Amino acid sequence: MRGFPESFATKQDYLNCLQLYPEQTKKALRGLLANRFIWEKKKELKSESDGVNDVKHRVLSEDGKFYQFEEVEDKNAQLFRLGFTVKEIEKILA
Repeated sequence: MRGFPESFATKQDYLNCLQLYPEQTKKALRGLLANRFIWEKKKELKSESDGVNDVKHRVLSEDGKFYQFEEVEDKNAQLFRLGFTVKEIEKILA
């Protein structure tokens, strides 16, 4: 391997690169933390004004109907598939 890798396949790849390329690896780990959330449809609304729009909630229209979406942690996010926990990455970044 030459230079910082374009992608990682395993948790150990991150841990190995952490020693050789600490800042770049930490940036990649911050990306894993940030990308662990998805927008989940919660319920159908009668109108757009019946919903909540803030940092964690959003009203979106699909096929002329309005739905309330909530930002939730995706249990199938890459972070978890690799075997990391949020606390583990936060400890590495500290």
